[in-house]
Amino acid sequence: MGGRFDTGELDRVWTSDITYLRTGEGWLYVCSVRDGCSRRVIGWALDNHMGTDLVESALSMAVAMRGEPADEVVFHADRGCQYTSAQLARFADQHNLARSVGRTGVCLLTG
Repeated sequence: MGGRFDTGELDRVWTSDITYLRTGEGWLYVCSVRDGCSRRVIGWALDNHMGTDLVESALSMAVAMRGEPADEVVFHADRGCQYTSAQLARFADQHNLARSVGRTGVCLLTG
């Protein structure tokens, strides 16, 4: 993707990342999905783990907010195991999402 996620159209490229927050009760993990054009968060999930289910929940919210994509949406993230898993591949196939992952060691490409 070359770091360019704004195609000038909504719902052409979605980016995602996971961040973690220390709380008084331990770690919380937040996965967000952003639209490349509007840069708005269109889906998010919060949990006490950072497994593939966290990403799938955030993507489910994005699909619910935007509707099932009529045209393929590029879904770009880093190479974390959550994003490269077979579980997420199945979800992406079911929802017309083309997975794209950044180069190893280049964290700035996820938006």
